[in-house]
Amino acid sequence: MKQQLVITLDEATTARYPAEAAKRTQAEVDAECMPSGASLQIDLCPPSYLLYPVSMEIGSRWVEIGEADLDLKAVG
Repeated sequence: MKQQLVITLDEATTARYPAEAAKRTQAEVDAECMPSGASLQIDLCPPSYLLYPVSMEIGSRWVEIGEADLDLKAVG
């Protein structure tokens, strides 16, 4: 059976991610640099956790910005 991993960000993280990405992009455009985009990191801790920490690269460091829910679904 094939499976698909579905990652869902909570509401607060969904709101914060684009806001932080927009700040970074604007700063790069203001500095006449090509926008570099934004990266998210989801820490897959032991499967006993219900929510997984989500971090975003802000400046030169990773900052936790919220949580994600992971679900393995059967496909096909």
